[in-house]
Amino acid sequence: MALTTVLIADDSRIFRALVSEVLREHGLEVLQAADGREALDMLIAKRPQLAILDALMPLLSGFDVVSKMREKAPDYHPAVFIVTAVYKSRRWESEARQQYRVDEYLEKPLEPEDLLKAIGRHFPEFLGLPSSGS
Repeated sequence: MALTTVLIADDSRIFRALVSEVLREHGLEVLQAADGREALDMLIAKRPQLAILDALMPLLSGFDVVSKMREKAPDYHPAVFIVTAVYKSRRWESEARQQYRVDEYLEKPLEPEDLLKAIGRHFPEFLGLPSSGS
């Protein structure tokens, strides 16, 4: 599946703006949510191929959003990246990957190059590489 639309959910307006700018420069449509409930609603309604979720947001955490999304839309499987400034350890990353099946666990501050590389790992065509057909 080609990457065309990304949801960025973070309570930091500045973080959302910076990441949105980077992704729009690469031709992507960007949706934004300021809290977990708004993120969940957008995921279910718009079904972007990638969700970049802050671990800690008002109303629902990024982890809660992932859990509730999978309950409400079991047939929907976007790539999910968790970003965090708080939960910085291998234990948190391991739990996020195992329990919540997140695809990437990225720590803030997040460099644009690191985000783009992470996206390329899941959407090779995004970086101009041939798709693996998955």
